Amino acid sequence: MTKYLIPFLLLTTIIGCNTPNKTKYTYFGGKIINPKGCYVILSDHKNFRDTIMLSKDNTFMGKYENFKEGLYIFDHGPEYQYVYIQPSDSLLFRLNTWDFDESLVFSGKNAERNNLLIETFLKHEEDKRRLFDNKKLEKFKFISKIDSLLLSKQSILKKYKKEHREEPLEFLDILNISLTYPVYSNLETYSIDNIENEEPLDSNYFSYRDKIELGRDSLMFYGPYYRYVINKIYNEAYLKGSDEKSQIFVKSLLNNINQELTDEKIKDRFLYSTVVYHFNKRTKSNSYKDVFHRYFELSRDIENKKKIQRLINDIKQIKIDKRIPDFKLEAPTGNWVDVSKIIRNKKTVIFFKSQKVNSRERIASRVNYFIKKYPEINFILVNSRVKGKFTKNVPIRYQYKIPENSKAFNFLTSEFSRLVIVDENGIVKNDYTSTSAYDIEQQFKELQKK
Repeated sequence: MTKYLIPFLLLTTIIGCNTPNKTKYTYFGGKIINPKGCYVILSDHKNFRDTIMLSKDNTFMGKYENFKEGLYIFDHGPEYQYVYIQPSDSLLFRLNTWDFDESLVFSGKNAERNNLLIETFLKHEEDKRRLFDNKKLEKFKFISKIDSLLLSKQSILKKYKKEHREEPLEFLDILNISLTYPVYSNLETYSIDNIENEEPLDSNYFSYRDKIELGRDSLMFYGPYYRYVINKIYNEAYLKGSDEKSQIFVKSLLNNINQELTDEKIKDRFLYSTVVYHFNKRTKSNSYKDVFHRYFELSRDIENKKKIQRLINDIKQIKIDKRIPDFKLEAPTGNWVDVSKIIRNKKTVIFFKSQKVNSRERIASRVNYFIKKYPEINFILVNSRVKGKFTKNVPIRYQYKIPENSKAFNFLTSEFSRLVIVDENGIVKNDYTSTSAYDIEQQFKELQKK
């Protein structure tokens, strides 16, 4: 009972008494224990975004006039959750960031529906762990478990509708998605697992898709809906029998995105992120020319197309089996040094890090892992977009910066990181790869053997 009391007291203190003659506002606030920042962001991922600062006691309150009903997302630090808000709602929540989802509790007007969404999310996490253990079951046993799970979810929805006859249809739709779409997602991933195990399913397996309503791109920011759509898009590509490392597979993904999504902005964002993600994972032998061509055909986002074009232009500036162009780097001592001297007679991997794209923690982890595992290779981490800063947690002796006017900028016009592999003679063995490429460790092993 205590955890409900604090938000209620906060609500009455901040909002006070409502009188019929005054404008009815919508309130969203609460209290955060062990905050990870000084603000909370509330948004609908489209036209509305509000940054609400925390007070000294770690409480916050947003007050809105003419609020639009619907599903919103709120962020604090690295974590987020969802909230359904109607005009004139007075919603508060309390959470402890050490146990973000499990500790989240809403109070105030229309809090019940949001507590149900959280309970549904937590139950799904539990169901997912249980179903993961059952993915090796033969089809009929797995479907039997899925059917049982769906019945339980549908009974929750049916009971809620019966007890809340005046609930808005939009919320009931969200609740249905929250309850059932994660179960449908498991059916899609089960299909993918069976394809990878060379045990394709018959067409009757997919009859559940007839019950699913898609085409609601405004919900692509909502986890249960997003995950189902993405799983379906990937499953359709797998069902065509192509290798996920191939250009054919990625082109199929792009075509599926084009078919499933209708909102141009959302579609363009997914087309772009899909190309970038799979480009970074591509194998050495994969040029990606066909993927890029299909992307340019489908995308209408001029700015993102420019980013991809700069990436293509950068690729052309360094040639495999040719000597790497010479350029200057700034050593930790502050001295400028030619890269040819740094890599002379050494099998070398040069990683040009982009601050925009890469997480510092992940880069540090990957670089340190490679340095330890491949001691015969000379690893160089070039901080290409960070003026005056080196990467934390990576030994300084492996790091350099790019001085102003360095010729390296001729092939670093895009915002992406670039990993170049050269042999002891300075000959390029891979002109553009990444730490997440499917075959990156195989390439390192081959370099180390030579």
